[in-house]
Amino acid sequence: MDKCFEFKRRTKMRIVIGGAYNGKRNFVAKTLRHRNQKNVYQYEGEIPKASFTKDDIVIIGSLENVIIKSDNLDEDDIAKQIFDELKELDVQTNLICICTDIGRGIVPLEKNERKLRDACGRLYQRLFSESSEIVRVWYGIPQYIKGEKWDYE
Repeated sequence: MDKCFEFKRRTKMRIVIGGAYNGKRNFVAKTLRHRNQKNVYQYEGEIPKASFTKDDIVIIGSLENVIIKSDNLDEDDIAKQIFDELKELDVQTNLICICTDIGRGIVPLEKNERKLRDACGRLYQRLFSESSEIVRVWYGIPQYIKGEKWDYE
């Protein structure tokens, strides 16, 4: 097996980011299918409380929905709380976070939508700083921002 995207235990999570419906999940699925990965667990809009092993892969998407559930806190506290939970999970297992880029474009008029956008931005800054690999996916095409190439072709 070559060195690209081997799932040997690493100390830092992986991030896939892109716009809505730009192929992020498809990119991750192709990568894992190519590597014949087993023990893959996928969650949308929640951070699992279950225990995992270092042989497992946990994929978490729709982090904006996790943020919405914590709307009683300010943006910094939301980002810190969710980041701490993800970091704790990353110590247990191989973590891939699929992030939807909602920070581009027009600033929302609604206060709650601005808060969501700001909290996502603060969380993503923390995640990007901590992660070992970051891939931006635009319309199905991966752009490698940080770390090694994720080979799936």
